[in-house]
Amino acid sequence: MDNIKILVFSDSHGREHYIEKAIEAHGGRADALIFLGDGIAGANRVFEKYPNIPHVSVKGNCDFMAEGEVDEAVINLGGVNILCTHGHKYSVKSTLMSAGLRARERGCGLLLFGHTHERAEIRTGELIYFNPGSIGQGYPKRSYGVINICGENIICHHGAVE
Repeated sequence: MDNIKILVFSDSHGREHYIEKAIEAHGGRADALIFLGDGIAGANRVFEKYPNIPHVSVKGNCDFMAEGEVDEAVINLGGVNILCTHGHKYSVKSTLMSAGLRARERGCGLLLFGHTHERAEIRTGELIYFNPGSIGQGYPKRSYGVINICGENIICHHGAVE
C-alpha cells in the first residue's frame, strides 16, 4: 500500500519563501503540493521550482489579480476526494457548516481550507476538516499541513517554519 504525502499551505501573503523552506524541510519531496489562497502568485512561483511534484492552487479573498485561477478544486489523491478552498466564500471564520455541505455535495472525505490563519483539524463522521494555518502570518507561529494517506488512514498534522 502506497503512502501519499501532501504538503498544504495557505495565507502566505507575500512571504512565499516560507513555503520553499517548508518544502525543503521535507527534502524537496512530496506527492502533491496544495496552496489554499492569499498569495497564489508567489506560491505558484515556488511550486514551479518543483516540476516533478503535482500541485493545485486556489485563490483567496486577497488574490485580487488572480484572473484565471479557480476558487475551489476537487482532487483525488490516494483514493480520497479532497475539496480545496480558501474558505472565505463559505464564511469559515464563523461556521464550517457551508463548507462541509459543499464537501459532502462534491463527494469529498477531506476538506482543506485556510482564511482563518488558525490551525485546525476536526473529524466528524466521514469528513475531515483541515486548516494548515498561515505560512506567512501564523498564530501563534507560521505553519503548514502535512497529510499522509495510506489506504483508508488519513493522518493530518502541522509543521512549522521560522
